[in-house]
Amino acid sequence: MKKSTNHASGKVALIYCESKQHLQGCNPPYALLTLGTVLMNNEIDVKIFDLDAYNGSIEAMCKDIALFTPDISGIPVYHSAFHNIDIITKHFKEQKIGGLVILGGPEVSADPENVFSIFPDIQFGLMGEADESLLLFVRNYVNKKDLHHIPGLVYRDNNTLIKNPIEIIKDITSLPIPDRQLLIDNYEKKLYWRLGCKGTTDIIIASRGCPFNCSFCFKVTRIPRYRSAESIHKEIEQILSMGTKNIHFLDDLLVVNFKYVKEIFDPIDTKLGIKFKVRGRANSMNDEMVSYLAEKGVTEIVCGYESGSEKMLTLMNKRIKVQQNIDSIKTIKKYGVKAFADMLFMFPGENFDTAKESIDFIKTSKPTFVLWGFLAPFSGTPITQKLKAEGNLTGKYGINSEPTIKYDYLTGEEEKKLKDYIAGEMNRYNSNFFHVVLPNVINILMNSDFKRIKTILSKYRGIIFSKLFGNRVTRKKAKQKAS
Repeated sequence: MKKSTNHASGKVALIYCESKQHLQGCNPPYALLTLGTVLMNNEIDVKIFDLDAYNGSIEAMCKDIALFTPDISGIPVYHSAFHNIDIITKHFKEQKIGGLVILGGPEVSADPENVFSIFPDIQFGLMGEADESLLLFVRNYVNKKDLHHIPGLVYRDNNTLIKNPIEIIKDITSLPIPDRQLLIDNYEKKLYWRLGCKGTTDIIIASRGCPFNCSFCFKVTRIPRYRSAESIHKEIEQILSMGTKNIHFLDDLLVVNFKYVKEIFDPIDTKLGIKFKVRGRANSMNDEMVSYLAEKGVTEIVCGYESGSEKMLTLMNKRIKVQQNIDSIKTIKKYGVKAFADMLFMFPGENFDTAKESIDFIKTSKPTFVLWGFLAPFSGTPITQKLKAEGNLTGKYGINSEPTIKYDYLTGEEEKKLKDYIAGEMNRYNSNFFHVVLPNVINILMNSDFKRIKTILSKYRGIIFSKLFGNRVTRKKAKQKAS
């Protein structure tokens, strides 16, 4: 996007109001970084507020927002952030700070009616990709021009919710490279990290859109668009200039098109010592792809395997086979790359047989680690729409509420037993000393600072202690009992 000659004034606060800190790490708010860069390049005073920089204290963050005195505050909405958004917007209203609040993000795009019913005082929202529409909104607002024809705008007209058509950004290379100076204080404090990586870890998103139509996933568009390799290289240079050598690509589909992968990785000098983590689909993890990625510094690959049951993969519309999942993990590990598995349980149709198939798949394939969960009926997804139509979904995501799935083929007791079985087996696998804990702990001890080492040891010390000293302790107790 070219810098505009329209010298719009105004101050904008972009607020990430949910903590991203967890055991595995903490990512920078990349979408807000992109939005903020567009605004900054167009003469708008913008500041990003990341709740993680305040150790989760909404009060402390709101104090800084008040000092900034924004004309507009933009907040991305995730269902898990409803509670925090409610606290922040009420605080803004009571303290008369924050300026005009505009909401965006996936929940506004997928279910604006629900969002606006939860927050009755909010007048505006933006659906879809807001890089250009937010800029137009800010310009028109500060210059007191008409707001109501902005693409993707959602607004109240008396008791009616008006939703303008979304415009998809066709050329995402035209957007500026996210300027990390907008978060420089956070980078200097080493706020962004991943377990098993030395120093700061940063992220890049090289593409948008997804041509696949998995039933549990919501996308604004299924049209994939890719940034130019030159744009990616400039972003990598920016990250390296800040002393960071751990880069994670968060695209769902980066590792699908080998030609595009080579355009990105061919010019990268492996002597720089960059460690990459990428995501891909199981059917793209062939020898040619994985061996090339391993040579170019990719140390970790994540795939959404979701299930080890053919029945469940078909119901999810994954368009992939169990054997492809098995071959994928085998190939990734063959080249010394860590294979991380995303698994999804309790998709409608799940039973003890299908769950056992998935658990057997994990135990046989032995991925490095499994990130697993039960189906969350996200707004706008095909499965959520189907469940609603069948009458098998009650309630909605709200400030202190979430929807409940009815599995009409299971009794309440059967559902509980099935979930307990899945949770027990998955937790047991991730606690496996030789296949999961030991390799990961060794990597973390070699590549992490003291704070992160303490984090992992606090989680796994019981397992490590029992494996290293368990037999000795057992023999000692038996000897004491005998005497």
